Amino acid sequence: MCIRVVLSSSGGESVTRDIDEGCWAEPAGDPDRELGSGMWALPGLVDAHSHLAGVTMDIDPGDIEGAAMRAGEALAAGVGLLIDKGWRDLTVIEMITAVDLDERPDVEAAGAIYSVAGGYWEGSARNIEPGAVASSVREASLQGRGWVKLVGDWPRKGIGPMPNFSETELETAVAVAGELGSRIAIHTMARDVPAMAVRAGVDSIEHGLFLTADDLGALGARGGIWVPTVVQVESLIRQLGPDSSGGRLLREGLENVVSLLAIAVEAGVHVLTGTDLAVGSHQVALEAIRLWEMGMSPSSVIDAVSRSGLRATGRSAGFEVGSPANAVFFAADPSLDPRVLLTPQVVIRRGRIV
Repeated sequence: MCIRVVLSSSGGESVTRDIDEGCWAEPAGDPDRELGSGMWALPGLVDAHSHLAGVTMDIDPGDIEGAAMRAGEALAAGVGLLIDKGWRDLTVIEMITAVDLDERPDVEAAGAIYSVAGGYWEGSARNIEPGAVASSVREASLQGRGWVKLVGDWPRKGIGPMPNFSETELETAVAVAGELGSRIAIHTMARDVPAMAVRAGVDSIEHGLFLTADDLGALGARGGIWVPTVVQVESLIRQLGPDSSGGRLLREGLENVVSLLAIAVEAGVHVLTGTDLAVGSHQVALEAIRLWEMGMSPSSVIDAVSRSGLRATGRSAGFEVGSPANAVFFAADPSLDPRVLLTPQVVIRRGRIV
């Protein structure tokens, strides 16, 4: 069956493509079916901080069947790419192999999360022993699918957030991962660690509440990634209590995030949406909407939840001939009102209507 698709994107641009063996092709002949007319298309949504293995950060092993189900739910909501930031085991790595590519989004993933003793929830990460950063990152790179996740800082009782690694150790981690074709993502909610991570060359800053404009300039110059996860940070503030010491720190950090969103985009940083268990990956549109409500321009929001994540991972961010026929359609232009992202009309995955 020949399917012809009208792909109207934000800004009024429109192209027409046929689907040929799962890829976009130039129109040829008479189609058996046409779709897309009167709708707006994106090449797919992106959740750049997912945790498919579970629904809460507990100490239980991951669930492969549950991970597959959650990946399927994300696909049905128009998500074309998940960047999974790890678990306490290799559940998501196993799921990637077990589930056919047509039945899930593209998935890049860290395997196990790595920290140090006392530097994360007990039992939720593999501890890196002193002097063993290189060997641990090598192990993580070989087990992961393109990513290594480090916990860069964590609160200590009576002290507050403290770094888990030195800048030199982070430089070593980046170098070892890079040699093996992996990238480093770092959890950081403390004051000093974001700048240290940027100087060390870390690829993706997760949360990054206390980044500075200078940090973002350096990160953007190399096409780095920032995943603010504002919905998750707001959830943590509610859990801790807004007037607790942790709540006050996070509120201050979130205010800093709001002040830096436009600066980050201007600097060339890939600012991406991430759910981080605050909501499911199929609800990543909620993170995009919060970024918009915080003052991010609608066009930048659409980039954050779609095209920028695809570009940052070397994927097609459009509908070029020969690229995979992936698209999600909406009844109105989401760049005028990002709330449209909550109600996709049609999803195409590798040429198949989901």
